Amino acid sequence: MSRVSRLRAGETIAPIKKSQGHGRLLPTLVLVGIVLMAAWMGNANGGYFVGDWAPVAIILAVLLLITSVVGVFSGKQSWWSVAAGGLFAAYAAWTLASLYWSPNRGDAWLGAGLTILYLLTFWLTVTFIALGASRRWILAASAIGPAIIAAFTLPTLTSRIGELFDNDRLIGSVGYYNGEVAFLLVPFWVAVYLAGSRRVNPILRGALLAGVVLSVAVAVLTQSRGAMVAMAFSIPIFFLFSGQRLRGLLALAPVVAALALTFPGLNDVYLSFINEGDPTAALDRVVPTVWLTAAGAGLYGLLWGIADRRWRPPIGAVRVAGSVALAGGIVVIFVGALAFNDRVEDPGTWAERKWEAFKTDDAAGQEQSRYLSASGSGRYTLWQVAWKDFVSHPVLGVGTHNYEATYYQLREQPGGWVRQPHTLPLEVLAERGAVGGLLFFGFLAACLAAGLWKRFRNLSTEGKAQVGAVTAALAYWFIHSSAEWFWQMPAVTLPAMVYLAMLVTSWSRSENIIATRWPLRLAGAVVAVAAISAIAPLYIASHYLAWSETMNPRTGLETVEKARMFNPVDSRLPQREAELALQSGDWPRVEEAYREAIRLDPEHYAPYALLALFFEERGEPDKALPLYREASDLNPLDEELDRKVAELEKR
Repeated sequence: MSRVSRLRAGETIAPIKKSQGHGRLLPTLVLVGIVLMAAWMGNANGGYFVGDWAPVAIILAVLLLITSVVGVFSGKQSWWSVAAGGLFAAYAAWTLASLYWSPNRGDAWLGAGLTILYLLTFWLTVTFIALGASRRWILAASAIGPAIIAAFTLPTLTSRIGELFDNDRLIGSVGYYNGEVAFLLVPFWVAVYLAGSRRVNPILRGALLAGVVLSVAVAVLTQSRGAMVAMAFSIPIFFLFSGQRLRGLLALAPVVAALALTFPGLNDVYLSFINEGDPTAALDRVVPTVWLTAAGAGLYGLLWGIADRRWRPPIGAVRVAGSVALAGGIVVIFVGALAFNDRVEDPGTWAERKWEAFKTDDAAGQEQSRYLSASGSGRYTLWQVAWKDFVSHPVLGVGTHNYEATYYQLREQPGGWVRQPHTLPLEVLAERGAVGGLLFFGFLAACLAAGLWKRFRNLSTEGKAQVGAVTAALAYWFIHSSAEWFWQMPAVTLPAMVYLAMLVTSWSRSENIIATRWPLRLAGAVVAVAAISAIAPLYIASHYLAWSETMNPRTGLETVEKARMFNPVDSRLPQREAELALQSGDWPRVEEAYREAIRLDPEHYAPYALLALFFEERGEPDKALPLYREASDLNPLDEELDRKVAELEKR
């Protein structure tokens, strides 16, 4: 295609100079470092604990402060990026403001800190892409990081089987089944796009395909049905919006072939667990096959990349092949729909039956594979409580991360320990209310609209492919997040913030831009200082709390006192103080600490039950009974609390 024809097709052409290459290197390295931090957190419990994500947030805040003071900002941003950034900043501010109406301000503060982390990520990504950072290298880093973790996890599965598996499923380095699979699969479509791109080095294309195969194999061991559903919905989005029908299929082919070869063996690991077989032997059988298929996919990508550099098929042939691929895909879907209809006889009845199984946690089908079961694992009850929270507090919500106490009060079915409603949309509405919902979903809509608007207007073929891949990755993240609590896992959500920023950032100098140099510098400095002020005390307090676990009671109490100086609203700190005072025999301090925990978390049953247990063991049932009653009122389906109340009333 000639230079003129490419310009007519909407591809922005600019002469490449050495100075431009050096100017793009630093912004690119910064953003590559940010996405690799997410991969690092994927190897540290998904970044769930404040001690893991707070250092990352402080680093990003310092970076934002430096860029603001030095004046790194280009001074020009698209209307889309300014609008989306404004909505997200307002959402973060609203989340922080929820401390004023949250019964548990300690948890609300933690939730606000996490939201600020994502705001910093979004802000810096927009800034450095506007400065010329390479989207392609950032996307490559986001895909390679999880693949490296998968490559290190795979050979340790047999030696660490007791540590990495729980309830017959892989929990991996993230420590949670669905968190592990989402960490590995969020960048799946980004990797597929890069593996099929002519502009990517052949060695990198091979490495990406090998990494995808390893990530998918490890992901299968989690037996995550949510991942399966999210992936099914993201497939058509990739092929509809990327424009890479033929190349997408060619890149996907070795991954599908590898999955077909390894799935029976990977599923045998799960079956060995539930049938009391030998899962270690099952792993020993399948792991070599996984490595071989990954090597085969890598070689396929390498050879394809070399061939791409030496031969370019005619445009007409590519279009015909792409049309054939699209038609073939439609035929496969149609035939599959007919076969499914014949098998289930009545799709409507089948859907109703599956929905009923989801609500009632019917685990039928798990004896063959967990993927065949429709059990909701208690999620229906969690969602019911979240909806009740929203209905009862429609404007403000119950407070950021304050769902836990309401779950025990409002649930209609008994269940285990729960902190989140396991659905991002209802979590936002229940905890931040309609105001928070408008800001958050407005932010998501602005990012998506910006990317699709540019994709259908003036982007090159490569730009369209990037938008399609990023949109498909975000679709996976949001759909899976709609049945999970990934907002609390930066290893999963931080890459999604990078992808969202990519959609709204200017792709060329011809876009409508606004001059915002000083406002951006001032806003960036304010956000950075606020972030450090909000997150540093959380990190220091958590550090002291962790130290107290390794000390004798006397020194531990002094350490907890220091922690409470930095975070006076966290109910966990007085609870820890009570534990240490109990070990040292300081009974008045135990009572005082537990009463402080009740004051800081008045809607949760646990601190009442802990103080009641203390009085009961001290031989003071008259003090224990009213506390047990209060705990039972806040957790009416807890049989143990009811039993305690009944026993003490008989006395």
